[in-house]
Amino acid sequence: MDAELPTSPLLVRLFAEGPWTLAMPLIALAAALAWWGSRHDQAKPLLAGVGLLLAAAATLGGAAVWTSPGEHAAERVRALVAAAEAGDVAAIRACFDADASMHYGSPSAPGGDLDRLMAAAESLAGRHRIERNDVTRLDCATADGDRGIVILGCRTQTASSYGPVPTRWWIEVVRGADGQWRIDRLAWLQVLDRIPDRGML
Repeated sequence: MDAELPTSPLLVRLFAEGPWTLAMPLIALAAALAWWGSRHDQAKPLLAGVGLLLAAAATLGGAAVWTSPGEHAAERVRALVAAAEAGDVAAIRACFDADASMHYGSPSAPGGDLDRLMAAAESLAGRHRIERNDVTRLDCATADGDRGIVILGCRTQTASSYGPVPTRWWIEVVRGADGQWRIDRLAWLQVLDRIPDRGML
């Protein structure tokens, strides 16, 4: 399985995850039409400009009320990052599905179950306590109606490290039968410039 971010469906990208991609050209065209209409004292370009502005506003308004699976995934990952920074093991566990798995190097690599993952997470309250963390990348995409993917990059300094360490993660978030979004699969792709070993957490 590819550890890169999939491409969200076009309508999801335009109307939920990246509405400015559509809204900005509409606003620019509306401004150009309004300028041209006012310079030549013509009403039709002005009305067309108003229509385009309304379309841009509708695009942004729709994005504000429609949360895509990719955005749900990003929200869940932000909650996981906050819990990890706080060393809150219970909050970390709440981010994961009961059948979640953790993988090293690739989402398709053999993985460990939630107990193995939580055993690793407990170190965040002890020897690997996070002292500083900067999120360097948090990109999301919609994989399907009930699944989002996030690529997360961090620079993290822990009590056991000698400085900030860059890491990259692939995270799959799914909607459960109860309607809640939880992490189903976590792949630790990279630490510094290499694939992490299982014993690193």
